[in-house]
Amino acid sequence: MESSVDAGWVALRYADTLSTSAAAVTPHLLADWPNAAVDAWGTLSQFTSGGWSSQGSLSASVFTPKARGIVAELGGFAGGSAHQDGTRTGEVIANGRLHFPRQNGEVFFGGGGGVTWDGGAWGSVFQGEAGASLNFGPAGGLLTITPVVVNDSTRYTDGQISLFWTGDRFDLAALIGNRFGDQLTNLSANTKSWASLSAVGWMTPHFALVASGGTYPVDPTQGFPGGRFVSLAIRLATGRNRAAVSPGGQQTPLGSPSEAISPAVTGFSAARSSPGFVTLSVNAPLARLVEISGDFTNWAPVRLQPSGGEGWAVTLPIKPGKYQMNLRIDGGTWMVPPGLLSMLDEFGGMVGLLVVE
Repeated sequence: MESSVDAGWVALRYADTLSTSAAAVTPHLLADWPNAAVDAWGTLSQFTSGGWSSQGSLSASVFTPKARGIVAELGGFAGGSAHQDGTRTGEVIANGRLHFPRQNGEVFFGGGGGVTWDGGAWGSVFQGEAGASLNFGPAGGLLTITPVVVNDSTRYTDGQISLFWTGDRFDLAALIGNRFGDQLTNLSANTKSWASLSAVGWMTPHFALVASGGTYPVDPTQGFPGGRFVSLAIRLATGRNRAAVSPGGQQTPLGSPSEAISPAVTGFSAARSSPGFVTLSVNAPLARLVEISGDFTNWAPVRLQPSGGEGWAVTLPIKPGKYQMNLRIDGGTWMVPPGLLSMLDEFGGMVGLLVVE
């Protein structure tokens, strides 16, 4: 489970006509289990010109065990906003996906539908989805193609690419997208493309500085205009994670497969394979990439290889002694391997104690 709270300042320009700024607080919670995940966030903004606004979302997914190379997902999304002038928006969407995991990523297909409220009338929304993700240690990317139909009259397709890189104390995330089809000029914005960049600098495992900026598109399902934003914030977190700043509060109703599948580790073991060598084994049912690091690797990430079934393993030269180590799934948060004693390292983070006899 990961949680964080961002508090800071954001400057916004809606539909290239209205400029404003606000103090904003954004809590975020991500919880995952071997075959399920829940993601929730909210933002409360107090504008310098007066007035307030709030928005948030809750998404959840359950996953079937991998069978014949396929993982099925059933999920749901609920989100909305409330404003001081009495305006309310919201939407509820159910969706499903088929994931085809590969060594360094996956291909996926899905679709869903639901209802939406734009503050004036109820409507229907249907979405399809196709995409692919790649993960190479600390870096990765995600491509999605999302055709959308709103009220059987407005039709368009969004194409989006997101990239990330995770360093020792610095994280970067970038996003670029383009809309094809209806431009929704009735919402006073006809921008066809958008892009954003966010940077997170970790001072400690529980405190970071966050900066982001860019553009975001019209949200036709809830009637939000497109715009531009720049934000600065501090982040307080239960531990270092890759929870990204939401560009202008814009969310993808179907969620992000690369974030939704955050596989839990169900087992870990270390066994002497030959004199001077130890085999480290991890059982991670839905993983696409498994890495370990420790003082026996000089804290450099080492990739494990599939060892049959749901297992991953690597054999390393490790002398008898006591060592600190962690493991990571799909480039996510470093965690203590199950079964190892947890302890604090010199930076205040949690590591596991590995004893080799």
